[in-house]
Amino acid sequence: MPNNSIENNVVLVGFMGSGKTTIGKLLAKSMGYSFVDTDTEIEKEEGISVAQIFEMKGEEYFRELESTFITNFQRKKCIIATGGGMSCYQDNMRKLKVLGTVLFINTPYDSIIERLKLNQGSRPLIKSSLSNEKDELLELFLKRQQIYRASDKVVAGDSNPSFIVERIREILKEFLEK
Repeated sequence: MPNNSIENNVVLVGFMGSGKTTIGKLLAKSMGYSFVDTDTEIEKEEGISVAQIFEMKGEEYFRELESTFITNFQRKKCIIATGGGMSCYQDNMRKLKVLGTVLFINTPYDSIIERLKLNQGSRPLIKSSLSNEKDELLELFLKRQQIYRASDKVVAGDSNPSFIVERIREILKEFLEK
């Protein structure tokens, strides 16, 4: 059951490139909420990029940082765009549901691939995957889809971002009326 209070946060989950940051910023502005991008916050805390964290300290270290971020997050009335793997590590999905209403931005794989090709440098799990004959990225996508579906609600991510924001606002209104 989602956190259905106007004071609560909205947590956006989905695969890298699904539009969580773009949609999150628009949604925050439309609702008068703060916007938080977990990757950006972790980069600020560590003083290096997510790609550098992966390279220098490894994925496991980064996933621990994400888990700690969730545990320590205390703010309300925030739209939180999570990293693509955050909800898939340990019991992070459960923890995210404590923070607020969790919405899965379900963007088609082909759309994600097109977006990721434009932004390869900042995404540590994609660098080798796009050029790899065996589609490891598709395997990761399919595996994570199952986890993302445990969200409070699934939102189609294949539309104009403004339309998606309006759809999310309708969903949140429905939750508040329950």
